[in-house]
Amino acid sequence: MNENREIILPVVSATVIVILFCLVMLVKGTGSETYKVSVIVSNSSSGRWIPFKAGLEQASRDYNVDLDYVYTDYIDNIYTEASLINDKITDGADGIIVDFCLSDGVEDIVSSISAKVPLECVVTDVAREVDVRGNCAAVVSDDYAIGQAIGNEIVIDYGEENKKIDIGIIAANQNQYSMRDRLQGFKDATKNIEANIIWTVSENRHMEEDIIKANEKKQANIIIGLDNDSLEVAVDYCTSQKLDNVNIYGSGCSEKLVYYIESGKIDSMILPNEFSMGYQSMSDLAIKLQNRTSVLTDREVGFNVVHRENLFGEENQQILFPIVQ
Repeated sequence: MNENREIILPVVSATVIVILFCLVMLVKGTGSETYKVSVIVSNSSSGRWIPFKAGLEQASRDYNVDLDYVYTDYIDNIYTEASLINDKITDGADGIIVDFCLSDGVEDIVSSISAKVPLECVVTDVAREVDVRGNCAAVVSDDYAIGQAIGNEIVIDYGEENKKIDIGIIAANQNQYSMRDRLQGFKDATKNIEANIIWTVSENRHMEEDIIKANEKKQANIIIGLDNDSLEVAVDYCTSQKLDNVNIYGSGCSEKLVYYIESGKIDSMILPNEFSMGYQSMSDLAIKLQNRTSVLTDREVGFNVVHRENLFGEENQQILFPIVQ
């Protein structure tokens, strides 16, 4: 009996230790490293980033990433942006997600950053050297197609009338490839109708004043906003000037724009899936950090065409008001 007890007791003790260890692992996790990802976008507290940020938050939960969503004001200087990124790397960021304010001539900056940590560009792609390590990629919309979609809405509403229309364009940041592509897509979509672009104003710190001056010279009866901020400026301008006879089209995703679609102030809006952009950029970066042999690849997210009639459709609501679980 004593001999059996001497055999059983060590076995039982070992079993108890294994069970306790498993319970501890279930509670605390396996001890895998948690990585920190810093996200840097211009004017980060703007409502236009809400769906994007929700995507980031969902992915950071799913992949156990420490999300560092950096507070910023308006950024229009690439060196200021690069300095902010490098400060975050010095502070311990393992990866960077960034909306660069400039697309051309940034190869050295991009190479310098991606040599230190994996880098995801969002909203716009940038000029970059060949990346054999797979340490840099972009998650963006098909911006030429978005510009075409805005233009197609004009063609649908005005093309059959064969009526000459005067268009003012708030063209967002034309230093970015994405906004250049949107502008070209719009022009190509409307080239076969009587669409006269009478003024174009690009994003800058004095954009509102430039729009007032441009429209005072010759008033547009349609105003286009190529991105969320541009479309908000278009609505604010037309509202403040009581231009009730001006039709507004463009692209965006903020709650403010949703209100103006519902009220009929905006005729049509292209809605990029920025929740997906946030989720995809964060999840891809997390996988790269967890497995350094994996390669970051460019991704493209979709978009919807939103009118007052389909605003509250399920798919549009999921993009505009995502629920992070």
